Amino acid sequence: MEDSGSSSPPAPPPSFRNRYWILRHGRSVPNERGIIVSSLENGTKPEFGLAPQGVEQARLAGESLRKELEELGVPLDSVQIRYSPFSRTMETAREVARMLGVPFDSPSCIPAVELRERYFGPSHELLSHEKKYGQ
Repeated sequence: MEDSGSSSPPAPPPSFRNRYWILRHGRSVPNERGIIVSSLENGTKPEFGLAPQGVEQARLAGESLRKELEELGVPLDSVQIRYSPFSRTMETAREVARMLGVPFDSPSCIPAVELRERYFGPSHELLSHEKKYGQ
C-alpha cells in the first residue's frame, strides 16, 4: 500500500503539575565585605552567612512568596525547599520556610550540594572581588 503522506500530528506533551520558584540568597557578610567566598569549606562557615539586611530581605521574600502561593491556591504544606549548603543560602531558606510555616528541620527542607556556588579557586577565595574583577 502506498503512503499517502498523511500522518497524525504528534501528541501534545504532558502537562506538568509542579511549579518552581528560584530565589537568590539575601545580602551576605561577604557581599558587605566585598570578598569572594566560593569554596564549600568557607561557604558553610557561620561567619559568612547573611548580613542583617539579608535576613530582612529573606523575610520579605518569604512573605511575598507566601502571598503568591496563597493567591495561586498552592497548599503551603506541599512546598518543598532546596538550598545549597552555604550558610547564606541555608539562612535564607530557613527564613523563607519560617514565613511559609514550613518546618525547616523536616523532609520539606533539604540541602542540595548541586545548588552550591561555583568554586573560583584558591587564587580568588576570600579576596576582594573589586581587585579581581574591577568595578
